[in-house]
Amino acid sequence: MSESVHFIPVGFDFDRLILPISKGELNADRVVLITHEGEPTDKPTDRAAELATDMYEQLSRSFELMGVEPQEKGIEIDSLYDYEEIYAKAYEYIFDELEAGNEVYVNISSMPRTVAFAFATAADSLATEDRIDDARNRVHTYYVGPENYLVVDMIEALEKAEAQLEGSDQFNDLYADISDILERLNESGVTEGTKHEDPMHIEFPSSPGSDLDDFEETILEFLNGKDTIESTSELAERLASEIEEEYDDSFRSRVQYNVGKLEGKGYVNREKDGNRLETSLSTMGRMWAKTH
Repeated sequence: MSESVHFIPVGFDFDRLILPISKGELNADRVVLITHEGEPTDKPTDRAAELATDMYEQLSRSFELMGVEPQEKGIEIDSLYDYEEIYAKAYEYIFDELEAGNEVYVNISSMPRTVAFAFATAADSLATEDRIDDARNRVHTYYVGPENYLVVDMIEALEKAEAQLEGSDQFNDLYADISDILERLNESGVTEGTKHEDPMHIEFPSSPGSDLDDFEETILEFLNGKDTIESTSELAERLASEIEEEYDDSFRSRVQYNVGKLEGKGYVNREKDGNRLETSLSTMGRMWAKTH
């Protein structure tokens, strides 16, 4: 018997993760709550992890009371911003549920965004591929908008407290703390700085497509886990050896043609170095290789 299964990355939200199910808008037999594993190494992350853990426990209890089975899938806290790794996990989780004949829903309302986007991209990949029968109609990604942003109420409360504490000798330290927080909020918004410095950004590439022929797939599988290969000739020679094909001009031309197609589709990167073309998997290529 098939089930309706929701994958829900857990951040600091409650209502947006539970109300569509508790109010009967969406059916759910089981929810898979995506949480963090391990201990953070810096204080701000430690507090954020504590808040996320509290929210997970509150959601888990609430779903149980509703008669919806909660399950937990953990992602190492140091990997929460490793998009490719999370994508591979998400693809595997969703693939297994679809293969079991279940209907899959992905709630991308909460944080961190790398987790939500990776699950959304994995769902999109499986919906567009032909690996699972009727996947397009059985996988759904949804977002729930908030009615209120509590940070606005928080700022207003802090402003009132600041006005009342100003000039008070008894609460000098508290007044200074509130004034500092308000100044930082006015300057930076609700976040400060960037999580990573080199590079600062995390690429969210398009979902890998499935329009590959067998030889293109063979090339991608060969390139997986390898560093940049310095020339097309070296790539063809090493590939021929691995798949036990004769290496000659015809085979080299075949490799060159198919690598060019893969570059056009976004699966490989090629950089010119003198007369040679260096070849490596692109982000999309690595994502495909990790999930096929």
